[in-house]
Amino acid sequence: MLGHQSCGLQMNHVRGFSMLEVLITVLVLSLGLLGMAGLIMTGMKSNTTAHYRSVAIHQTHDIADRMRANLSGVRNGSYNDLTTSIPASNDCTAAECDADQMAVYDHAQWNAANANLLPNGQGTVSGDLVNGYLITIMWTEKDRGGGCQGAVSPETRCFLTRFSP
Repeated sequence: MLGHQSCGLQMNHVRGFSMLEVLITVLVLSLGLLGMAGLIMTGMKSNTTAHYRSVAIHQTHDIADRMRANLSGVRNGSYNDLTTSIPASNDCTAAECDADQMAVYDHAQWNAANANLLPNGQGTVSGDLVNGYLITIMWTEKDRGGGCQGAVSPETRCFLTRFSP
């Protein structure tokens, strides 16, 4: 009988959760959810950055392949100083073009694609056949410093590749 009375006494002292325990639980849970939200945001920014870098790599390969396909234009120096501008060109898919016209067409198509695929996307090619070429792809990413030499904005990111056809 004593066993039953001691169990009954313990039952009378249990009164449930206090308001303070509930508030602490809500606080801990809130901090955990805020941490998860920050982690998700960081992951999304990193995913966007990785996507832009993949596009930049693809665009670097694009102009390098165009130069390999037009070695006469490379030998003539038509690819030596491609700027960020998009030049007016003939449509070399509809009509026949010589090597120099094809280089201008390649430049126009490449920088038009850079502008369409990347935010404020631009590309340059500098160099020559003897010393090789430097292909530079630039784009803008907010909240990410790029450290691009000669960039208009500090948010400009660069991808540089050395290339020799």
